[in-house]
Amino acid sequence: MPLLLAAALLSSCVWLENPVSLGRSRSDAMGERTIRPKTGDPGEPDDTSAHLYISAVEYPKGYDWVRDTAHTLVDARILLFKDGECTASIPAGDSRHVSTDPDTHWVLGGHLYTTFSDGIRTYILRDGAELLRFEGAEDIRGMLLKENMLWTLGQKIRGEGFTLRCDGTAAAENQQGLLIGSLYEDKGDLCYAYMLTVKAGNYVLRKYFLCADGTEKEVSVPSDAQAVFDIRRVGGITYATYRQSSVPVGPVLSSDGGSQSLYYNLTTAQSPDWCEIIPWKDDILVKGWYNCTKDMRRYVLWSKTGMKLLFIPQIVIHDFLADERGNIAAVGYDTRTDETVIYLPPNATSRVSLGKRYRFISHRVAALAGDHFYAGLTGDGEDLLCLDSKRTPVTVNGPITGLAYQ
Repeated sequence: MPLLLAAALLSSCVWLENPVSLGRSRSDAMGERTIRPKTGDPGEPDDTSAHLYISAVEYPKGYDWVRDTAHTLVDARILLFKDGECTASIPAGDSRHVSTDPDTHWVLGGHLYTTFSDGIRTYILRDGAELLRFEGAEDIRGMLLKENMLWTLGQKIRGEGFTLRCDGTAAAENQQGLLIGSLYEDKGDLCYAYMLTVKAGNYVLRKYFLCADGTEKEVSVPSDAQAVFDIRRVGGITYATYRQSSVPVGPVLSSDGGSQSLYYNLTTAQSPDWCEIIPWKDDILVKGWYNCTKDMRRYVLWSKTGMKLLFIPQIVIHDFLADERGNIAAVGYDTRTDETVIYLPPNATSRVSLGKRYRFISHRVAALAGDHFYAGLTGDGEDLLCLDSKRTPVTVNGPITGLAYQ
């Protein structure tokens, strides 16, 4: 089913009286409610070969999963939908090696991969069937498909160290490193970063490394760097962001060619408390926040040339998104009205309020595609799919855990 149908599903269903049901079996999923694509629909993304995939947890009807935290004591299923049709319904539970934790759900290549550790081994399932198991308890921090091979990057659950695996077999190991970020591709190379703590006499030194396509190099940071937030390679260039005591007016962005301070352009300069590098067009953006009072943060988005967005302290930004086309979007929360809000592409300045019922639970439930913004938000008894400012209720008793175009 082409991506046109996915766009039509989201954009057209908002005019139906009844919400779209994503909680039925594949045999009757959508039924007469399936919406066919409309030529020239303004909500159609440009890529007509991709599909909309959504993963969700479904708890029994009437079960209050929001207030009852003992989720493992009730029956639950992990669902995968392709363009609105349920293609996988997987029973969850420790004995089945399937967790309801959203961080263990990965939508890749049209399939739902789930990860689980029993403290001794790690299990990876695809659409509910065991695909891999290996010795050692790992928290899978990154997963991707490359040339029909499944690559995983797992941090040891107990102690330090991590392992990069190809189809379950170790391709690289480190017994002491702590991962920074996830696993990703840049110019066709598999990349990740990590930190290593080294004792030198009475001192403890932190060293930072970037690994790309099996080649490891140390990333230099100044001796007065108080916190290294992120290290990422984009377009073959290695970037790092950190807080530096000698540069108190903003985060420092370093690259292979030097370093620069990203200023806040505020009357009172403050150091950042968190930053992350994200690819954007053929360049990068840096997203982050700093504490402006004891209980409030200000969220900021920078480019190399200066600050692009600055939000008032009452707005909590859950995530920024950017793409190679130059689009920027954001999902946040307005503490003044107790509402979830989204900021639409192309520049994240057009705001849409989604009410008090829905929440953004994971960075994996939002995506940019063809100049449009998609998000799956979780509510109490009903979830919500968003295509830009258009909304479609989703009648599934449980959270949406993933959303992707592939």
